[in-house]
Amino acid sequence: MAQFEIIKDVSVSLTKVLTEAFKEAGYKDIEFYNNLPTEENIKKLPAICLFLTSVSVDKLHKERDSVLVSETTEEGDIVEYVRQPTMVCWLYYVLSAWGKTPQEEHVLLGLAMRVLHDTPLLNEAHFTGESLRRGEKLPIRVVDESEFGYDETMAFWRSLGEPIRPAVLYRVGARIQGIQAQSHVKRVTQRGIAFKR
Repeated sequence: MAQFEIIKDVSVSLTKVLTEAFKEAGYKDIEFYNNLPTEENIKKLPAICLFLTSVSVDKLHKERDSVLVSETTEEGDIVEYVRQPTMVCWLYYVLSAWGKTPQEEHVLLGLAMRVLHDTPLLNEAHFTGESLRRGEKLPIRVVDESEFGYDETMAFWRSLGEPIRPAVLYRVGARIQGIQAQSHVKRVTQRGIAFKR
């Protein structure tokens, strides 16, 4: 398992959640894109674009403690080691709708927002890929207007050279596990007590 693939897996999983929900709502001809939201890249309308704009490391939730890992080798032996702490990240996505009319875009954006609102956590039931630990749940949060409001939205579209369109910024929490072994742990496997005269 390549746990560092979590960023890719989150993008694929979010797209899958949106795709399935749109089909259930009767929108079977919607295209879904994860690339840069430009007219050149959005080939077919109507469409939803979920674009990963940035990744940040969460300093407030920095895990400082090393992690004890137990693995079983091919020979059946249990190997234990201490690895580097896990890195807590936030993945930022811009969600935008593309349609033939502004009204169509508004309807599609509203439906996409409702789907992500109704799915506050990515868990094993929604997840595609093998980078999610068993029982782990990744929070999906809409970014507050103070962080991504009107000015930020305008700046984002202008930086792409695109007309301004409605968009919502979401962030998803994820953890990237360390893999480098810092030290191996040797457990006591046998112990004996003896008495001497």
